[in-house]
Amino acid sequence: MNKLGYSKIEILVVIVLLGIVAFITINKTSYAFAVDGTEAVDEVNYLIEVQAEEYALANTSLFEETNTTYISVDDLIEAGYLVGNEKGLLTDPTDTSKNFNDKKVRLEYNENKKDVSATVVD
Repeated sequence: MNKLGYSKIEILVVIVLLGIVAFITINKTSYAFAVDGTEAVDEVNYLIEVQAEEYALANTSLFEETNTTYISVDDLIEAGYLVGNEKGLLTDPTDTSKNFNDKKVRLEYNENKKDVSATVVD
């Protein structure tokens, strides 16, 4: 340090060190906020399956002819088991230009257990 303040070299060294610390910190913390797209889609599919099972148990007349039937995500939205956006679409969390409304849900009714299992199919 000279009598007038810090030299240009000292200031440059401090700026470089702060830059390195900032780079390391941002790089490490950015992974904490990263969202895995497949995990988000799996969660939405799980929500659809759970709500489809509730819908099927409340509407057992779906299984009068067969123990397996298909419903759409639109059916669940119309019945109030799922909520879409203002356009009535259940959007993909990884890409809002896509939606789940075209997906079908396979429902299988087990008469012995009075239980339904649901599986989202494309």
